[in-house]
Amino acid sequence: RGILSFISTIYDPLGLVSPAILVAKRIVQELTRKKVTWDEPITEPELSAWKLWVEELDMLTAFKIPRCLKPGNFGQVRDVQLHHFSDASQVAYGVVSYVRYVNTSGIVHTALLCSKSRLAPLKTMTIPRLELCAAALAVQVDQSLRQELDFEVGTSHFWTDSMIVLCYICNNDKRFQTYMANRLSIIHNGSQPTQWCYVPT
Repeated sequence: RGILSFISTIYDPLGLVSPAILVAKRIVQELTRKKVTWDEPITEPELSAWKLWVEELDMLTAFKIPRCLKPGNFGQVRDVQLHHFSDASQVAYGVVSYVRYVNTSGIVHTALLCSKSRLAPLKTMTIPRLELCAAALAVQVDQSLRQELDFEVGTSHFWTDSMIVLCYICNNDKRFQTYMANRLSIIHNGSQPTQWCYVPT
């Protein structure tokens, strides 16, 4: 109960420190897997992992990101793109999003916009399925950003290191199982296959 309360006090709407918070969420997930009750004292190794995480949390005070997305002397913007990178592991999956500006002189500037991360479910899943979840999350983040940003955005590009996911997205003939079909539906409703690109691992 105390751990959950502490994690909830961290305000991170843009997910910029989500890699750090994910460590604490994984501890909670492990306690859930072990069926530890709300008011039961936690034992090793979760206790040591929790104490170490709390100690290292102070390091976030040195983490700084400019509030302005583009330099003040950047000039007139000619093109704005969103680039979303999705990835997954056995532990978690996530997305990080960048805005890419090009000015009238052809100079390019990129800036970190936001990130989202999710723990992998307690039930073991294959990496391709988790990569597909990350890809669907990328599309949802893209749609959310387009609603919230107060400037006009051109094209969106999605990047993944999973050739399997790219094949799933480009395949219009095969019938997929419900779980995969639902996530592919999110991807197809919010993006085109031509927007998806491969990035080396």
